[in-house]
Amino acid sequence: MQRLNKYIRLTAAAVMLMAMPQSGTAEDTLVMAMPQSGTAQDTPGTAQDTAATAQDTAATAPLRFSLLTCTPGTDVYAHFGHTAILMDDGATGRAVVYNYGCFDSSQDHFVMNFVKGDTNYMLEEEPLQFFLWRYGQMGNGVTEQQLNLTASEALRLKALLAENVKPVNQTYLYNWLYDNCTERARDIIEQAVEGQIVYEGQERTVTARQMLHEKLVAAPWLRLGIDLLLGQEIDTLAPRRLQMFIPNAYQAEIDSATIVAADGTRRPLVSQSRLLLAESSRNREVPSPFKPAVMFGLLLAGILLQSAYDIMHRKLTLWLDVALHTVQGLAGVLIAYLFCFSKHPAVDSNWQVILLNPLFLGYAIWLAVVTLKGKTNTLATANLAVTAVFLLLMLAVPQSFNPSVWLVALILLARAITQTICKTTYTKSNS
Repeated sequence: MQRLNKYIRLTAAAVMLMAMPQSGTAEDTLVMAMPQSGTAQDTPGTAQDTAATAQDTAATAPLRFSLLTCTPGTDVYAHFGHTAILMDDGATGRAVVYNYGCFDSSQDHFVMNFVKGDTNYMLEEEPLQFFLWRYGQMGNGVTEQQLNLTASEALRLKALLAENVKPVNQTYLYNWLYDNCTERARDIIEQAVEGQIVYEGQERTVTARQMLHEKLVAAPWLRLGIDLLLGQEIDTLAPRRLQMFIPNAYQAEIDSATIVAADGTRRPLVSQSRLLLAESSRNREVPSPFKPAVMFGLLLAGILLQSAYDIMHRKLTLWLDVALHTVQGLAGVLIAYLFCFSKHPAVDSNWQVILLNPLFLGYAIWLAVVTLKGKTNTLATANLAVTAVFLLLMLAVPQSFNPSVWLVALILLARAITQTICKTTYTKSNS
């Protein structure tokens, strides 16, 4: 309800503008996933009793744990890499990977649940050989960092993972920024350590959006999509701990991290690192020559030429404006839905909901009806005001906007000016 109220406040200015009395008559016209079982814990569960039992029965053979970091892939969900935990049990000879990044895309309403932020991820265990085979098939590289744990810490981590992988505990509500597979691995390692892990590397001065952009250099259209959906929440400087939501950022952090025991003694968290699987060339994404900024730049040039022609002849190209406002409104349906109802972080702080708003679907219908009936478009000035105000807000609000959004706003501004000048006529040959 709070998000809905915020959305209503943000769109109130546009609604008021469109409701203001204008000249002309408009009486005849239109007015404008898998079901979660048990408890989905917010942090990995504790298992003191299980740890005590494990200590009593542990074999003398070494029990080693490592952090596995996978390089980014070309699939949408794999662009940022992945993190898992490897348990190498010398007593049994088993090498098992604990993976917090598993989900079932065949579950009912998976896509809708993902949009709503109601996707349940789960912890699964699989043999190391199968894990490496899967990532090898995709061309990803895998790096191992062996954790410098004491015998009691290793037993505790084993018990914690055994408790977490139980069906009653293994599912959790995924949050890509604050509670993802990397952060789950980090948190359970911190729980197992007897003392405190101190991250001592140089802290970066960076926002979460900038960290996302670093992984999307070769995927400009995906970058545009993310920038359209996520608002100013990810444009503040990210503290060190939040920066660990990116797998290779956490990988770099633990390389220089130290375990500080209760008695003040210190030891490095990572004892050694090695490459388990080399990244193959087929995993490298080929940048598309059709970059969004280039495409929208060309579209802006064409729109400016058409707008100049329309103004010169005082005739509106109706089909063009109806198409633009229809797309504008459809994009607004998704952004407004996320803004009001999704649990995903950063979607409810998105200023773009002003420009990309479902109200423009109604405006597209209004524009078509009044123009075809030869009546005055009494909302043309309001449309121009909303677009101009949004452009000014882009300069003032603490949100970073994709370059293509600037181009889209200029396209809509050009047509809004044209509509204001050509209120009552249109190009019949193009309608």
